[in-house]
Amino acid sequence: MTTIKFSINKACIILFASFVLLSNSMITLLYLLTGNVQVIWCGLLFSALMLFCVVLFVAILRKKLTAFSNSLCFLLDDMLTGEIEPPQISEEENLFYKINHRLARLYEVMQENHRSVAKERMDLQELISDISHQVKTPIANLKMVNTTLLEQSMSEEKQKKFLTACSSFGRYFT
Repeated sequence: MTTIKFSINKACIILFASFVLLSNSMITLLYLLTGNVQVIWCGLLFSALMLFCVVLFVAILRKKLTAFSNSLCFLLDDMLTGEIEPPQISEEENLFYKINHRLARLYEVMQENHRSVAKERMDLQELISDISHQVKTPIANLKMVNTTLLEQSMSEEKQKKFLTACSSFGRYFT
């Protein structure tokens, strides 16, 4: 099942066409019932006034919706760039206030998540640095013992002592 999507402009055009058709039908019916030309003029005047009121209402509504969407877009853009904190509106509870309140809460949650991720990164970097330091010390000691064993001549008892020292460093890796 396919659904037809109407834009605001299409809905206004359909509303205008329906209004004109209904007005013409009503004026024609009144003329057929009364036969009076003045009824047609009154009906046309009434229809024109009603059409003017509807057009004025739609124009005001469109202006308010455009202003609302523009302010919402500016607020979102500023929040995304982090340039400003979301403004706190202390007016009566209207549509903009409701959306702004939820956006402000979302912004706070996102900032908290950002701070949490940054802290976790710092903690992870610190942990990696600590592990690196803890591994480097025994490896450096093993290299020093191996270099001593390879480059210097010594008694078998001293060699045993060095090898025992090497095996004690091996405990760090198991």
